[in-house]
Amino acid sequence: MLRIVIAMTVAAASAAFGQILVRRGMMQVGSLENYAPWPLVTYFWNALCNPNVIGGTILNALFYFLFLATLSWTGVTVALPMTAIEYGFAALLAVAFLKETVPLIRWIGIVFVIFGVILIARGGGDA
Repeated sequence: MLRIVIAMTVAAASAAFGQILVRRGMMQVGSLENYAPWPLVTYFWNALCNPNVIGGTILNALFYFLFLATLSWTGVTVALPMTAIEYGFAALLAVAFLKETVPLIRWIGIVFVIFGVILIARGGGDA
């Protein structure tokens, strides 16, 4: 069970940091305002070429590979709920790197989610 917890913790942290990088990259690219075909293609090309978006995509791929490994060790009813710890990582990283404000009620919700993940992890990792 320890390897599952470690893999999913690293996976969730990787995904959360990846999302922060993608958000930072999209803030640099700007808001999508023109839905005509050519400006749309240009917009998404600029997004795909942004270094933060590229880095975030790589970190999200790392999440997926670790998730695949975890599914080889345990069932989906254990692995999938454990990905929810990403919410905690994402909130902490958003405050630190994006200067976002997270209201108290959201922090309370995140604590409940993490307690739920702990209950699932303690329930065993058999498939």
